[in-house]
Amino acid sequence: MRELPMVPYAPILIESMRAVGYSPEAAVADLIDNSITAEASVVNIRFPAGKPDYFAILDNGYGMEEPELLEAMRYGSRSPNDHRNENDLGRFGLGLKTASLSQCRHFIVISLKNGQISACSWDLGHIAHTKNWTLKVFEAAELQNIPHLDELKKQGKGTLVIWKELDRLAAGDPGDGSVLSHKVSAIRQHLALVFHRYLSGEACSPPLQILINHNPVIPLDPFLSRYTSTQKGPREPIIIGNSKVWVQAFTLPHISRLTLPEIEEAGGQEGLRKQQGFYVYRNKRLIVWGTWFRMFRQEELTKLTRVVVDIPNTLDEEWTIDIKKSVATPPEIVRNRLRLLIPRMCENSKQVQAYRGKTTVNGKVQPIWKRIEDRDAIRYAVDREHPVIEAFRNSLDESDSHQLSLVLKAIEESFPGEAFYNDRASERIGYKNQISSSEVQREQLAFLEELAWQLIDSLGEKHAYRQQLLNNLEKLEPFSAWPELTKIIKERVAEHAAA
Repeated sequence: MRELPMVPYAPILIESMRAVGYSPEAAVADLIDNSITAEASVVNIRFPAGKPDYFAILDNGYGMEEPELLEAMRYGSRSPNDHRNENDLGRFGLGLKTASLSQCRHFIVISLKNGQISACSWDLGHIAHTKNWTLKVFEAAELQNIPHLDELKKQGKGTLVIWKELDRLAAGDPGDGSVLSHKVSAIRQHLALVFHRYLSGEACSPPLQILINHNPVIPLDPFLSRYTSTQKGPREPIIIGNSKVWVQAFTLPHISRLTLPEIEEAGGQEGLRKQQGFYVYRNKRLIVWGTWFRMFRQEELTKLTRVVVDIPNTLDEEWTIDIKKSVATPPEIVRNRLRLLIPRMCENSKQVQAYRGKTTVNGKVQPIWKRIEDRDAIRYAVDREHPVIEAFRNSLDESDSHQLSLVLKAIEESFPGEAFYNDRASERIGYKNQISSSEVQREQLAFLEELAWQLIDSLGEKHAYRQQLLNNLEKLEPFSAWPELTKIIKERVAEHAAA
């Protein structure tokens, strides 16, 4: 038997590794992980407003001397099984390289530590030419016309990463930076969520600052934890060997109690339902969110529940954290414990939703259409929290619920505002209570009665809520437009209940 070293062919392997699956926002987040590990307090993301020539990330961390930088540029520079500092956000020793080359064909890293500048780069064109794992290493005098190098020198320490030849990050850009600017909007949103505990100062002191072309990234708290109406459950430990996983449930305020900006912070009206579930943090950096890990179905009544799951980096292998730090799977011991906790954690959300269903029918008529004043326009939208809509949504599975949202959106987008205005101005719009045709009334009665039963059935065994809904049925659209027919329906329902 012979042993024959088989060195991977550099040009092919390094091109193949670009397909690991990084999104632009995940790639940028991976580099910021390195900045946080280097104890940076400020991270500046910079790119030109015009032609997308480069994309730069500059931090004020402790920097690297040349031996450290060369090791950081090595593929597989750290074993995922190595013991790490508890604040270390890395794992495989691949993030800097794979994240950068997933978005560009050439990247340069310049680091300043103890007054010494070190610089090197991976260049896919150069590797294709040399057909080898050839790392470019620069002398300080060779670093001419490097953007933001003066800022690094002024800081006195830190690391500057420059992405060039942005074949992925700026793919399809017409040369004015519009494509890159659009992707940066998604990057900003992603960083605001993933690092919200660092940006708010919960995970580090002073709070981490991330600036994109001098504009700060504002933390996006998915739990709305600063609001007094947000309900916080107890923080509970799950023991795994010598490590602890901490779990805490949050119940968001009902959407009716939030302003439009607050609703957007919570994920938007559509996102509220989709983003319920577990939020897994590794060293307080968000990894996975908006999932019940197939242990529980996403439901309308539980949509206000969001559960923090804090794991240390010592459990990376048990949670099967991937290279991109965007996938995690709970080990069986944690899964079993969470499965028992879920019903209790969701109870507050169910109570808030059920209570809302009871109280919204009191007082004046609750319309299905909402009038919304934006900064520059007025628009009309279907109230997703209206009992009629909620009752129907609760009868659907997740895929059908998504289809319902698309249909409602299509109806809203095609609202015939101009035609309605013209008809109303010329008094050509008729009113339901003026219609006397017995045939029309029979059809309308059948429709309203079926709708009423769907509403009542959606409340299941909550008899008190069902009675409250029935008592105030005439205050809900569309029943409010047909008071005589609604009275008949209530009588029929009461007779059925007494039978």
